[in-house]
Formats: sequence, structure tokens, C-alpha cells
Amino acid sequence: MLKLALIGKGISHSKSQEMYEKILGRSIKYSLLDYEAAEKIPKLQSLFESIEGLSITSPYKEHFIKEVTLNEEVELLGAINCIARRGDKYFGTNTDYLAVDSLIKKNFLKKNIVILGNGVMARITITVLKKLDIKFRQFSRKLDGDLNHISLEDENLLVINTCSRSFHFNNQLSDDAIFWDYNYAFPAHIEYFKGKRYEYIDGLEMLELQAKFALEFWNIPE
Repeated sequence: MLKLALIGKGISHSKSQEMYEKILGRSIKYSLLDYEAAEKIPKLQSLFESIEGLSITSPYKEHFIKEVTLNEEVELLGAINCIARRGDKYFGTNTDYLAVDSLIKKNFLKKNIVILGNGVMARITITVLKKLDIKFRQFSRKLDGDLNHISLEDENLLVINTCSRSFHFNNQLSDDAIFWDYNYAFPAHIEYFKGKRYEYIDGLEMLELQAKFALEFWNIPE
């Protein structure tokens, strides 16, 4: 049986196992490795004694970056979320970046874009937008205070929420706006956007794309 694992903090809500099983059409063993502090995370050699592929989520996407081989593009991001072992070497990539790039090219090239947040996912999104020469505005709680008090009523607006689940959006948007939430299955936002005029997209499609890119990186056929 295929054995995969996810490292993160507060990850009991993860739907990664069912996503991989949906894509592969079979059961897998999937371990949620939840660590309160980075110093408690085992070494890669120890982790890969019992798994074939490792995913990483917040707040540990920078934890192994100096221990793996990266291509130039991923190295510039300064964050990884997927590690593979090939022989006695470890390689990292960022399937967040690949998924965001793919979805923006597919759906959002002609939108007025606002990014909420300033963490790793915001940085990845900005890298994609700059590469595609797409203008954007960015707001964060650290620099701009309460994000529910900023003006978000532009026409043809796409709001990309890269904030963690600790942030609950309840601001007003223009009627034709789209709110793209990188969180998925997030009850607070599902409830808030129910019945609203504007469109709400959660992070499930991105999760599926990330999973497909990860399987490809691990050389595991779908």
C-alpha cells in the first residue's frame, strides 16, 4: 500500500488522504504528522523510512529548504511543500506554485486582483502574478489592520484570500466579484458566502491540482 505523509500544525481538518484516494482510485496509508514546534520534526532520513512521499503545510514550508535539492524557480520562492527521495538524495518542489499558476492562467487572467495576506502563500501568488505581468493590490492584517474595513468594491474583482483560518472575512464586495479562498471546507466562510450575490470558490480545486503535481513529482502514476 502506498504510504504518504503530511507535516503541519493544526492539520486535523486535512482532506489530502481522500483527495489522493480519489485521484488514484485506491486506498492509501496517509499519516498526519502534527507538530506544535519545528524542533520536534524528525529528520528526513527517519521520516522516509516509512513513507514514499512527504507533503508539508504551514507553518513549516521553510523547515527543510536547506536539506533538499531545488530547481532555480523553487529556490527563489523560499518555500517548499513537497519532498521526494531519489536514491540517497532528497528533492523539493512547490506544488502550491504550480497549482496557483495553472488556475490563474485558466480562469483569472483578466481580473482586477486583490491579495489578502502576506505569508508564504501570498508570496507565491505574487510571484505568479508578476511572472504573468498581472497587476494586483495587496492588503495584510499586519500592515493594514482589519481587512474587513478596506474597500473591495471594484468591478471585475478577484479577491484571493491567502490568510490562515484564523481570519474570518465578512466585508462587502462588488456584485460581480469572486472570492477565491485558499482554505477549503472552512465553515465560517461557507456560511458567510451562502446566499451572497458574489461567487465563492474554496481551495478544493487547488488541493486536487497540488495532489496531482505531487504524485507526478514522486513518480507515482495516477
